[in-house]
Amino acid sequence: MASWILVPCLVTLRSEFNALAPGRDKASDGSIGDTAHSQSSSDHNPDETGSTPYEDADSINEVHAIDVDKDLRRSGWTMLKAVEIIVVRHRQGRDNRLQNVIYNRRIWSRAWGWTARAYTGANAHTQHAHFSARYTTAQERDTRPWGLLEAEDDDMATITQSDFNARMDAWWNARMSPTARDNPQRNALRVAPWQQTVGRTGRTTHDVLFTDMHTLLRQAAEDNPEQVAQLVVAAMDNQAIADAVVAALADPQRSSEETAATLRTALGDRAGEIGRLLAA
Repeated sequence: MASWILVPCLVTLRSEFNALAPGRDKASDGSIGDTAHSQSSSDHNPDETGSTPYEDADSINEVHAIDVDKDLRRSGWTMLKAVEIIVVRHRQGRDNRLQNVIYNRRIWSRAWGWTARAYTGANAHTQHAHFSARYTTAQERDTRPWGLLEAEDDDMATITQSDFNARMDAWWNARMSPTARDNPQRNALRVAPWQQTVGRTGRTTHDVLFTDMHTLLRQAAEDNPEQVAQLVVAAMDNQAIADAVVAALADPQRSSEETAATLRTALGDRAGEIGRLLAA
């Protein structure tokens, strides 16, 4: 049994990358492993003729992993952004087809809830991202969209952790003294919003913060949709975005208690710590 195929779900994922970034570099793309992979257990090996970490229920000779070159050559897109969109969908239970993702010395796995850990394998995966599919039949054959094109259609539909960090850094660096820029509270905020669920809502702090912020911005700029498109979608002016959110929260029709409740919801378990930080 010399021939092999790629599992259908990963065929779809590769096609979605191609549709998102037609001019992307493919030099580091791959599926079936090389000789080094064949000497060990790897998702890059065909599951009927090679050594793999798991076994599936069929007798089709399938490869369960792809590598996608990091250079998407698409304005506003990086491989980290694409990885985060896919990982967040798995963390939120919106997708369940992958076993793990590896990129730039980090690994995300369904085995520990899709939080990032350091990856110390021989290949640091700095030139490409690695995606391993599960070996269950339903997931192998699931060819639904992966969410990349959905995010392309609405830039605010999926704001990733790296997007948040960039915007927070711009805000922080403009307002804090150099001696305050590397304090523990700031470092905690770079991670916390994506690891916490708000109350019993089932929504992450990340989702509440940016989805609700987007709603507030649209309400605040109802009289000028062109402006809100420039501020939110293009995200060119962090100060203007912050001012618009503050203006929306300061709505005279909203009581101080309602404003406080909105902020507590957005900040989740970090509300108290952020309050102490602002008061410092």
